[in-house]
Amino acid sequence: MDSVIYAVFAVFIFIVGSTIGSFLNVLAYRIPIKESIVKGRSHCTTCGKQILNRDLIPILSWIFLRGKCRFCGEKISPRYMIVELICGLSYLTAFLVLGISIKLAFAAVLFPVLIVLSLWDIDRKEIPYTCSIVIAVLGLLSFFVKDMPWYEHLIGMAVVAVPFAVLCFLGAMGGGDVQLMAAAGLLLGWSVVPAAMIGIILGALVGVVIKVKTKLNIICFGPFLSVGIACGLLWGGDIIEGYLSLVR
Repeated sequence: MDSVIYAVFAVFIFIVGSTIGSFLNVLAYRIPIKESIVKGRSHCTTCGKQILNRDLIPILSWIFLRGKCRFCGEKISPRYMIVELICGLSYLTAFLVLGISIKLAFAAVLFPVLIVLSLWDIDRKEIPYTCSIVIAVLGLLSFFVKDMPWYEHLIGMAVVAVPFAVLCFLGAMGGGDVQLMAAAGLLLGWSVVPAAMIGIILGALVGVVIKVKTKLNIICFGPFLSVGIACGLLWGGDIIEGYLSLVR
């Protein structure tokens, strides 16, 4: 692919990702309050006025408005912009790592799901079953991708489900975490091992910081497991190969 076309396509991928991130913000806000996600224009949650079209540009609108509503001046949470940025960067990274491939299509579905479940876990301290089901369906579809034997997907699910079920029994994990990682194992196969390790290590490190600063022992593992799953899809095979090369 010509370098100019490649760059243009990369920018396009980022814009698509950030736009999807904007929609994820709508989902995260409206679903818990049972507001339609297809009807009604976006509006300020304080004054209720409809947001102008020029203020709906992902990332840029928040920056230009300096994080405030155009009409009432109420502060707009930076989370909206951060979610758009994360989704855009995740799409761009997937394109740079995977190129135009079937795995890129899987990433395009997986990453928004991971972001939604992370936001839900942060807000409500639970992982929605629907997200785990979508990832499990991706896992079943991956049986038809010739990157690994079908039985390795089942092995990946079993390898991660059993220890996570034990952690859940001991109170270190929630049932939603177990279902999430079982679905991820079905999708990633052996790559779920580094995915789980990354998620657990990140969660443990942040948990220690929270414990030291606030004395609280409550942490949502969903966002950290999501980071691990994303890394597993993008680099799981490379991580495993690198580890095996060290122990041979």
